[in-house]
Amino acid sequence: MSEVVVFMGAEESRDPSRLMNAIDAFAKWACESGLSGEQSDAPHIMVKSEFSGGEMRRKLVFQHRDHAARFLVFWRSERQRSMPSDAVAAQG
Repeated sequence: MSEVVVFMGAEESRDPSRLMNAIDAFAKWACESGLSGEQSDAPHIMVKSEFSGGEMRRKLVFQHRDHAARFLVFWRSERQRSMPSDAVAAQG
C-alpha cells in the first residue's frame, strides 16, 4: 500500500489545535458518511511535525489518495469558515 503525503505550510501549522480539530472532524465525518468503505474504521491519518527553514510545519500521511483529496477540500472549507469576514473579503 502506498502512502499519500500532504505538507501543511508553516502558516497553516501555526495553530495546531485548529488543524487537529479539523482532522478529528474529518475522521468523524468520513466514518459516519461511509467514506471508509466496508470497514468501520475512519481514514488512517498520521501527523508528523517537521522543522524546516526555521519554521515548524506538519506533514499528513494518508493511506488513500481519495482520503487526502477529500481532506484538503474539507480543510479549505474549514479555513474559510473560521476566517474573519474582513480577511475573506481581502482574499477575494
